[in-house]
Order: sequence, then C-alpha cells, then structure tokens
Amino acid sequence: MNPLFIERMKKLLKNEYEDFANALSQKQVKALYFNPNKQDLEPLIEKFQLKKHHFVKNGYYFDHERFPLGKHPYHDSGLYYIQEPSAMIVASLLDIQPDDYILDMCAAPGGKTCYVASQLMQTGLVIANDINAGRASILSSNVERFGLSNTIVTNTAPGQLTKQLPEYFDKVILDAPCSGEGMFRKLDQAIDTWSLEKVKECAFIQKELIEQAYEALKPGGVLVYSTCTYSKEENEEVVDHLLALHEDIHLLSIPLQHGMMPGIGHEECCRLYPHKHFGEGHFIALFQKEDREMKRHNVPCVESTVKKDQMLLLNQFYKEHLKIAVPSCIFDSQQHLYAIRPYFPKLNKVKILRQGLYLGECKKGRFEPSYALSHCLDQSMVKRYYQFDAQSKEIQQYLKGETLQGTGQKGYGVLFVDSYPLAFYKENNGIIKNQFPKGLRKQY
Repeated sequence: MNPLFIERMKKLLKNEYEDFANALSQKQVKALYFNPNKQDLEPLIEKFQLKKHHFVKNGYYFDHERFPLGKHPYHDSGLYYIQEPSAMIVASLLDIQPDDYILDMCAAPGGKTCYVASQLMQTGLVIANDINAGRASILSSNVERFGLSNTIVTNTAPGQLTKQLPEYFDKVILDAPCSGEGMFRKLDQAIDTWSLEKVKECAFIQKELIEQAYEALKPGGVLVYSTCTYSKEENEEVVDHLLALHEDIHLLSIPLQHGMMPGIGHEECCRLYPHKHFGEGHFIALFQKEDREMKRHNVPCVESTVKKDQMLLLNQFYKEHLKIAVPSCIFDSQQHLYAIRPYFPKLNKVKILRQGLYLGECKKGRFEPSYALSHCLDQSMVKRYYQFDAQSKEIQQYLKGETLQGTGQKGYGVLFVDSYPLAFYKENNGIIKNQFPKGLRKQY
C-alpha cells in the first residue's frame, strides 16, 4: 500500500492500526437482501444457511464459497440483490413511506436503487442516475432484473436533474464517487490508483454533488450521504461544507451497533472499519432539511405516446398470452414500449435508459415481451408456463440460451424456476424457443 496512506491511517486509528491492517488480509464478507416484491423466500434462509444482517431488516450474510449465489438461477429471477454489507446499511437508514419520491444521484450498479424502489412496493417514484454510460447500463439491467415499475433510469450529470426538479424529492441518496480506501480488501485497483491528489479531487466533486443533493431535497426531506473511504476530506469535511452553507439542514443521529463507530467531530455520523464491523470501510451521514410546509413543486409530466398500431399489437399480445389488463399509460421510445405512471416528471436534455417498466418491443407486426415484464408475473397471470427445479438440466440449458422440448402449447409463456419467473419463452411445434436475454446467458 502507498506509504502516505499507511501514515494517514496510523494517525487516524492510532493503536488500532495493526488490527485494521490485519483485517485487510482477511477474505471478503458477502451479503444479500431479499426482493420484498417476491413471495415465500423464507425457505432460502435455511437452504443457503443465511445469517441475519445485524442492521438491515431483510439483509443476510452468506458463504459465497459454499453458495455462489450470484450464479444461481434465483439471482436471474430477481429474488435478491448481492451487495457489500456495509454499503447495504446506507439505503436501509431511510424510512421509506408509500408514494415517496426518491433520487439516487450516483446509483450504479444499483444496490441502493433496487433496495428503496422495492421497499416502495411499486408505488412512488425512484429516479436512478449515473453519469457513466457503461455503469448506467449495468444499473438499468439490475432494475430490469428486479422487475421494478416505479423507476426511471437516467445517464446524465446529476446537476441536470436537480436543476429541473428543485426541492422535489422526499429522499435523496448520494453515494458519492470517492478515493475508494474502504475497498482495499475488495479491489486491488483501489490500492493501485490511490493518491492524496485523488482524495482532494474527490472531495472537490463531493462538495459540488452534496450541494446539488440539497437543492433536490424537498423541505422536510432526508438526505443520506455515503462514501467507501476513510479520509476526513471526503467525509466529515464534506458534512461541514453543507452545514456551513445552509442553516435549514441538520444531521440526524445514526444508531450505532455491532462495531459501527461515530464520525470524527460528528457523533451523529457513522464510520465503518473492517476490523470493527463485518464488512468493508464506509462513512455515512444522514441529514434532514427543515420542513417549511411547502408542497412539492409542480413539474410537467411525461405523456403517453403509444401509437394506435402499437397499442393493437400490445392488446393482442396480452389477450393471447396473459390474464392481466394492459397498463393504462404507455410510453413509446423507438418501438420500445414502457408502462409509465401519469405523475412521472418530464425530463429535458436527459438521456433516459428506462422509463418505468419495460414491456417489450414492437417488431414487424408483432410484439416481443421483455425480461423485465416476465419478472412482474406469477403463474396465475399467464396462460402458459413451464416450471422446473432450480437445479434441473432444463433450467441450466435455458440459461445457456438453448431450446427445450415442449408439450405443444403454442405461443408465448413464462418459464418458472420453482415458483419464480425467470423469462419468457415462445413455443412452436413442440420446441421452446429461448427468450432469455443474450447478454445474460451463461457459459458453463
């Protein structure tokens, strides 16, 4: 490790430094949280020997060497999200209420977005943004896997959103880009790229971002700020910066337990160290803006743009293959159809990757359903389906993109892993044609 980093950590931790250094040589800790929109997940606790997360209500630790759950079909069915256990605490601190409007400013890869959006139980609104196009694409795919219908995914500078939606959000999440000191055990790259100049550069960006987060926060709303680093420049000094700028925002105390340490000079904040806490390094601060009894700013809402011929194809698909009603508000993006909510805000000069629930694509006189739509369905909602055990050869073949042998049920249906939807299929002449997304197919 960089000698300057070691010197700084020794100054910070004093006689605890050796314990800290030893913790960095230990294996990583893995955790997951369940998707509350999925039913009957309790058997998974015993099946995979999950241990309760000490802080997060539906979070669990697991042994990733014995149970590589990122490769399990249940992961592809959106039953859980694998997230670093310290990072998992951040979103869990927010008291999510039905119909909350939430902004996740730097959201990729999506752990915090999927947590809050799924806690809303398909109500409210989450705007999940990332400025990096590649990371935003990963964010979008995780939102799709979780079957979220209340989420807009954007790829823009966060300031573009806060300018258009001032004092609009009940909750704002700012998991700020940082120097990554807390990830040294997890990522060799974090060690290789560390420098004091990077710390200072990140602190400058973080101060800009937290000002934008303040602007987006509705009076009475709550902002959670987090980093995966130890430097005061990126943590407490950013907190000081915001408090000095605005008298109408204050810190909320984070309940400390199981090795969670107070902030330096701000006991309301939380510091997590790998030698104290079962996870990687993290910093968390929770703010609340003074309530001025002001209503949310009115902004123009996105309008349904579906065309008549597209609606005919969509209606035909639902009538032939599903037992549920067609969504009432549909947005068209170059033949890709999304189910949106009538209160979704209209965003200008912002690249939108996903606007609500992606239903599928209109293609030459037919409608082809999406992976995301399948994850919102259960067996009572579809006219045709097959169900296989998670360890069956059929599921393994399907995840690799292979066709299966059917029973002559012509048309679209959904393939279920146990009772959980995995993806659509299309059967013709007894052959189950594969509809599992090509980018997600497995190479065993």
